[in-house]
Amino acid sequence: MPQDAERRPRATFPQATHVERLDSHTYRINLHSDYCIGAVPNGGYTSSCMLAAANTHLASREQSDTVTAHFEYPNRTSSGPAIVVIDEVKLGRTLSTLHLTLWQGELLNHAPWVNTSASRRTVLAYTTHTNWSNFKGMSVLTGYEVTPAALMPPKPDFNSLKANGSDDAWTQSKWPEAFGPAGSSGNWRFFIPRQGPLTPGVLDMWICLSNGENITQQALPYVVDAFPHDLLAFMIAPEIRALMEAPPAGVVEDAATAEARAEVARKNKERGSMWFPTVLLNLETKGALTQEGAEWLAVKVTGKQIRDGKFDLEVVVRDVDGQMVILAHQVALMVSWERNVGKKGGKNRSAL
Repeated sequence: MPQDAERRPRATFPQATHVERLDSHTYRINLHSDYCIGAVPNGGYTSSCMLAAANTHLASREQSDTVTAHFEYPNRTSSGPAIVVIDEVKLGRTLSTLHLTLWQGELLNHAPWVNTSASRRTVLAYTTHTNWSNFKGMSVLTGYEVTPAALMPPKPDFNSLKANGSDDAWTQSKWPEAFGPAGSSGNWRFFIPRQGPLTPGVLDMWICLSNGENITQQALPYVVDAFPHDLLAFMIAPEIRALMEAPPAGVVEDAATAEARAEVARKNKERGSMWFPTVLLNLETKGALTQEGAEWLAVKVTGKQIRDGKFDLEVVVRDVDGQMVILAHQVALMVSWERNVGKKGGKNRSAL
């Protein structure tokens, strides 16, 4: 990467999600290269940009808080300008529902802003909005709250994590040098358990933004789609994870175990050259962060099955006091990295 690019300050999240109103139902955004994975903007970041347009659209109704959102990614996005077109499905007193379409390519600088015969629909969304301050109702504890799946990870020494990148129980996950510091990977600091998964098949982590900004409500879709490079190493079965580690000194393995270890190493190397594009993302906001946001969030990631190049992720995000902030579920693919950086297909062809 050029040295001047390394020295250039990264765009802050508010800068990277800036929205320009073009007319009553149309907004312009710019998908920033600092939030890309390779050549493609992070799916959660792109969703944050679209929700920024939706919340701006409903500001006059005082319904700028997102309750739920469903995103589909039929085409590959790219950094640069994009148009969000909003269809008002229902405008209600408590809840309002919108349909959003993100367009890219062959955009126009005047109304109707997109060329429907040449521009591409890259992301589609249905979103529901409210005003959290007016959203009242019954609250009851559920049995989930006392299950192991709901347990908060131990709190780290946050000062040590910021200063040293680790404490006795947590350490910062580092991206391979081959990926460099550019793009979305450089926006976060992920702190993972030193001794491996706290629960088999689950990644618990504490995260913060690398530039010292607080994490705001608007950034939550980006939070649930931001993962360290070693995500899958935590999700795999314990017996496979054991084969990824070197055998104890002096232990002579039988041929079958040595062969299994070699196969796991091969697949792990293959995994390092793959891209995980999001196909579908569902969000449910459980509560509002304070106006100033949060410096740290606890994130728990679970995958139920990785099969035939497709996998699921369930994400639960809590604040430092253990309050649930947002839930997410996504479906993602595992494809060659060349699919990320290669040229896009024709105007009517899907990138995936």
